[in-house]
Amino acid sequence: MVTKKYVMLVDTTRCVKCDACVTACRAEWNTPVGYSRNWVREVETSTADGTPSLSFLSGRCQHCDNPPCVAACPTGATYKRDDGMVLLDRGLCTGCEFCVDACPYGARYRDPTDGMISKCTFCQPKVDAGGQPSCVEVCFNRALTFGDANDPASEVSQMLANGDWKQLTTAEVDTGPNLYYSANTALDDTVLPRTIKQPLPAQVLTAGVNPGVKIGLLGMTSVFAAAGLVKLIHRKAEVRRHE
Repeated sequence: MVTKKYVMLVDTTRCVKCDACVTACRAEWNTPVGYSRNWVREVETSTADGTPSLSFLSGRCQHCDNPPCVAACPTGATYKRDDGMVLLDRGLCTGCEFCVDACPYGARYRDPTDGMISKCTFCQPKVDAGGQPSCVEVCFNRALTFGDANDPASEVSQMLANGDWKQLTTAEVDTGPNLYYSANTALDDTVLPRTIKQPLPAQVLTAGVNPGVKIGLLGMTSVFAAAGLVKLIHRKAEVRRHE
């Protein structure tokens, strides 16, 4: 049996920046004011002959093949499913923000209502139930398409095979993002991934880091891992009390 691989295609020639996708996402996940799991950014560039070029880029977590947020998480709260979704176990999350700093796309934030990290999950509960992400459901102009790229009969698979698409990568940062944008999309530094220079907690054993810094990072990692374990124990105790 072939494993599913969920991807999203963004046809920027269809996006009119109505922000229906952003509103639907906020309603679905009760996002606090001032924060968002997705967004639409306006990018204006010019062609070689000076003709202006404008694109509206619908953005969110890129659900990378090689997500640096997973490597950065000291408690295992951030993880990647076999179907490509990068998800978060909020019961293990300590809100340390290591994953926030590690994300090249700025797609994570610390929720001020509970101190936990939030981000786009491709509306995983709805998808697992056979539905579509909320942003895709409300896009009246069909700028967003979501599905299983490993299913040759899926619309996503056929669009990838028959169209020209590009990912938001640079020579320095290529995490294997699973959002694809129409090939004529205008890009600038506001949407391209930023380079992450600091060592990540889960990588300090193999990175060429000063021993003193390495010990400090390992100590912090241990503290956050222990905090996550305590939270998990408390959560399971709460479940047992209500069974």
